[in-house]
Amino acid sequence: MNKALILGSISAAALALVAGTASAHVGYGSSLYDQSTNTWGTVGGNGFNPTVSSNAGWLSGMSNNGVNRTGAVDTMADSHNNRFRFFSLSETSNVSITVTGTANSFVPGLGLTPSTLNPGFSLFSGTVPAGSHDGVGDLNGLNAATIAAMQSPAMVGASVGNPDGGHLNNVPAFATWSPFFDAMDEIIPEGGGVVDAGGPNWGVYQSDGNVTMGNNNGQVSTMTFTGFAVGDGHNGDVQDNRITWSGTLGPGIYSLVIGGASQTDLESLFTEVQQGTPIGCTGVSTSCNGTNFGNPSNPSNPASTDPYFKLRGARNMHISMSVNGDVSPVPVPAAVYLFGTGLIGLAGMARRKMTARG
Repeated sequence: MNKALILGSISAAALALVAGTASAHVGYGSSLYDQSTNTWGTVGGNGFNPTVSSNAGWLSGMSNNGVNRTGAVDTMADSHNNRFRFFSLSETSNVSITVTGTANSFVPGLGLTPSTLNPGFSLFSGTVPAGSHDGVGDLNGLNAATIAAMQSPAMVGASVGNPDGGHLNNVPAFATWSPFFDAMDEIIPEGGGVVDAGGPNWGVYQSDGNVTMGNNNGQVSTMTFTGFAVGDGHNGDVQDNRITWSGTLGPGIYSLVIGGASQTDLESLFTEVQQGTPIGCTGVSTSCNGTNFGNPSNPSNPASTDPYFKLRGARNMHISMSVNGDVSPVPVPAAVYLFGTGLIGLAGMARRKMTARG
């Protein structure tokens, strides 16, 4: 394949990811870096300064974490506790990525200031479709057009309701306490929903293996684990709310998936998620309509908020990258910005005084 075609393919895929960022669930935001045009992404929530739910998402996806992924029980993880970003390379390059947990604000509805993120991240080659989510296949709340689009051959095989191929044919069972249990009545007729060796799943994400996901447009794809996964305080790293990886990557589009690396938070979060109960049903049924985790938010009485929602409070972060020595943009600290605006104001005052004297 010639280089122009490679670059064109990368750019087209990047545009598709950007176009899909309004979707729920997996949202890639804007491109962090496009080497074909030497263009860096933006500072802010849609680029280098996203948030992530909980301080345990990355670790929950790691094998043998001692909590939800062990030799006896392996539930996979909920992708919603991780943040997805992407970048593209047009040639083999030396890449360095650092993620730093930054200060969080008080959340009135939850009655807490979340702990500072202990970041962990994994690198994957390729992407999953924008808007992908655990529990895809669930028809609750979808209109007829969305249902028709979702039931593509890639999702359901040759026909709806038969185990004849497609993504849902290979989706393992979700636990009754999982937020995605209400998708089981659609998954089972497609041939999926079989309990795997690790038991019923929490979600479908793993931080150290290939991940296949689909969205409500019927799109399905796999992102391939590169073998690179690092976490704050893990494998000899000093726990300091910061983690860095450096190495060589070939041309292509990469998914950078970031989450929390706190063992304590993972233990607490997994305990709380297992308290979930299906809404409207006692077993696999079309009457299931989500999972109840208690009181999500009560601003007048923050203490009554269910611990599950407190543990999933948003954590702030900053991503920095370098590619062959070219460095990503650095956010301007608020104090520097205010100092700069003050200088502009003083300059304006000086000009006005000079005008008055003239």
